[in-house]
Amino acid sequence: MNRMTRLTPIAAVLATLAFAASPALAGDGKGHKGHKGHHGKGPHAAAMKGDNGLHLGWYKQQYKRGDRVVWTNIDERYYVDDYRAYQLTTPPAGYRWVRPMDDRYLLVNIATGVIANALGY
Repeated sequence: MNRMTRLTPIAAVLATLAFAASPALAGDGKGHKGHKGHHGKGPHAAAMKGDNGLHLGWYKQQYKRGDRVVWTNIDERYYVDDYRAYQLTTPPAGYRWVRPMDDRYLLVNIATGVIANALGY
């Protein structure tokens, strides 16, 4: 029996094992290597949908100048009437300081909801 004849059954067994293991290592085709994850399920599924993995909605809003807020959604408890106590400038006519969270302030145009100044962001 020559050497090639002896190696043929061993090569056939190794090839069979390699092909049998391929589906297990291939994963789901999405780069997750078999991870069945939480996509489309759970409390944060809506936040993840269409956000390219950035998980929008899982962090506090980052306001900036020029952004628009819906003025009717701002509760009066967030109004800053004693702006001097917070070392804020006097708001111009038609504007109001609001404090959506600690140490962050927005100067908002009352008529349009456009942010004129965002401090602490």
